[in-house]
Amino acid sequence: MSIVHRLIELCSQMRMMVAHHVQGHSSSGILQSEVLTGLSTEEILQKISEAGIEVTDVEAQRFRDNDVDGETVDCGLTETMVAYLFQGSFKKQAKFNQFVCKLKETVVTLTLEPVPPEECQQSCSTIPRNGANVRMPASFDIPAFPRHLQAKLDNKEPCQKNPKDRHIMIRVLYEAVAQYTMYPTTSEYVQVVKMLIVKYPFLKDLEGNGYAPSVLGEDPSSIETHVNVLHSQYQKMQPDFRIVQDRMQQTFAWRQKEIADGMTVEDTVKKYPFLRTPTGLCDELERIHPATGNLCKRFSEGFKCIVPKVLHLAQRKCPLFKFYLETKEEALTEDLPDIDFRAALIFLPYIFKENIDRFITLGETDLDSPYPTIQLTDRDCKMALARRAPNILKVDHIEVFRNSGIDEGILSAFCTYFVFNLAYPRHLKNTLMFLQRYIAKIVVDGDQPLSITVTRQINLLY
Repeated sequence: MSIVHRLIELCSQMRMMVAHHVQGHSSSGILQSEVLTGLSTEEILQKISEAGIEVTDVEAQRFRDNDVDGETVDCGLTETMVAYLFQGSFKKQAKFNQFVCKLKETVVTLTLEPVPPEECQQSCSTIPRNGANVRMPASFDIPAFPRHLQAKLDNKEPCQKNPKDRHIMIRVLYEAVAQYTMYPTTSEYVQVVKMLIVKYPFLKDLEGNGYAPSVLGEDPSSIETHVNVLHSQYQKMQPDFRIVQDRMQQTFAWRQKEIADGMTVEDTVKKYPFLRTPTGLCDELERIHPATGNLCKRFSEGFKCIVPKVLHLAQRKCPLFKFYLETKEEALTEDLPDIDFRAALIFLPYIFKENIDRFITLGETDLDSPYPTIQLTDRDCKMALARRAPNILKVDHIEVFRNSGIDEGILSAFCTYFVFNLAYPRHLKNTLMFLQRYIAKIVVDGDQPLSITVTRQINLLY
C-alpha cells in the first residue's frame, strides 16, 4: 500500500476514534441492497428525484417500460442501459451511477452512550477550538522523525525499504497531517509525499516516475495483483466501482510511466481494461488533471453555453448544415436540445476552418490515421444527429470501445489524447485546443498562445 493511501486509511481511523470517544457507540450494519430489492419502479423514481436528479416524463416512462425497479438496479445496469434511460445527459448518467453506489453502501447505525467527562475533554482537544476544518498550509514542513530513523535519513540510507522504518515514517507523517485537518483531501496527501521527496531527494525514483515505487509501495508484483483485480471486476456485469477506482489510482503513477516509456495503446487497454470504457477514460483524465473535477459535467455544461453561437456561425461554413435543418424538421420538440448539442459538437471544427473528415466517418471505414477517430456504424448522417447513433472509437487503428452516441464518442476521443499521451494532429489542433482550454479548462505546461485568427473565432463564441 502506498504512503498516500496509508495516510488516507490512518486519518479515516482517527476520525472514527474521535467519534467513538466523543459520542460513545454501538453499531450494526444494514445493507441498503437488502431494502433496495423491494422498491417498486415508482419508489425508485422518487428516490432518484430526492437525490437531486431531475427525471423528465420521457425518462420516467423509460423506467416503467423496461421494468426498472429496485431488483433491476440491484442486479446491475450496464453503461448502455443507463445511457438509454438518460439519453443526451452525461450529468444525469454520472449522478445516477453515483446514486446506485450510495444505495448499495453499508449503513452503520450508531447508538450514543454517555462518556466520562475526562475522556470527552481529552478527545475534544484534538479538534480545532473554533470547530472549523483547518486546511494544510502551502508551506507544510516535514516533521522530525525519531532519532534512529532521522539518522538514517540524514545519512541518505534507503530506510523506506525497511518495513519497520517505513511504518514509522508513515505514522509520523500521519500525525503531522492530523494536526492541521481531520478531513484532508487526496491532493493534500500527495502534497505531503512531495514535500518528503523534496527534503529527502534520495527517496525519489531513480528512473524519474514521480513518487518512487519504493515510496509508493508498488513494484511489478503488486502491480500485477492490482491488474488481476481490475480484470476480475471488468468481467462482472456490475463492477464494484469503489474497488475499480482504488486499483486504478494505485496503478496510476506506474501506468503513466509505462505509457511515457512507449507502451502501445493496444497493450495499455489490454492491461488496464477499464480504459476501454467512457467512464474509465474520463476518470483517468481527472487523475492526470485533478483540477478538472467532474469532467463530464464540466464538458456538458460548458459546451451548452455556446451551442447557439456554434450553430449560428456554422450555417454558412458547414456542408452538413442542411442535414441538421432537415433533422430538426422531422424531430419531436422534446428532442431538439439534444439534436442542437450533437450538431454543434460535429460542426465545431468548421468554426476554426478545420473539418471532420479525418475525425468522424460514416460507415466502418478504417482511416489511415493513428489519431483518435470516430466511426459511425450508420451511414446516414441525419441519424447521428437525431438519436444516439452507435459509433466506434479507434486509436492507433485499435478499437478501444463502442459508444452509444456521437457526443459520448467525441468526449471519449478528447480524453484519449491525455490518457495515451498523444499530440494533437495538425488538422484538428485548433478545435482540440479550444475544447481543452475553454470547455474542459485544462492548463498544460508548455502550451503555446493561440493564434490571433483562432482567438478572433473564440471571441465570436462568447
